[in-house]
Amino acid sequence: MERDLVDVVWDDLHERVGEDLRTVVQYDAGSSVVQFRPDVEEQYEMTERQQILDDAIVQQLSFSDQGSVFKTGELRSFVRVFDEAWVLTWREPSNVKAGFLISIQRDGEVATMADVEYCVQYLDSEIEPRL
Repeated sequence: MERDLVDVVWDDLHERVGEDLRTVVQYDAGSSVVQFRPDVEEQYEMTERQQILDDAIVQQLSFSDQGSVFKTGELRSFVRVFDEAWVLTWREPSNVKAGFLISIQRDGEVATMADVEYCVQYLDSEIEPRL
């Protein structure tokens, strides 16, 4: 994993949603590269961060089953809606245990659910070819 790729994703998404961008994480089964908004970084211990990534990987293991069950096409990502944030996990197509986790402030000044959808399209079109 490249630090530069996380920085590119952060910069591109930050340009769209500004300070509503909370976190960009690229991860695989053994490591991660993270960019946090400073106030968000202060909220999580290292063990909590790892627990979140482990959970994202476990979720992704069910990706292949979901598309056939719902008969709505390929599953692109998971979006969790919390009181204060949308948390998007996007799986790398070539690695079931790798991907990106992006968190956007839900009650912020700029971001909307359309921006969450934009993140999926952005990862599919701009980042997937670089992996």
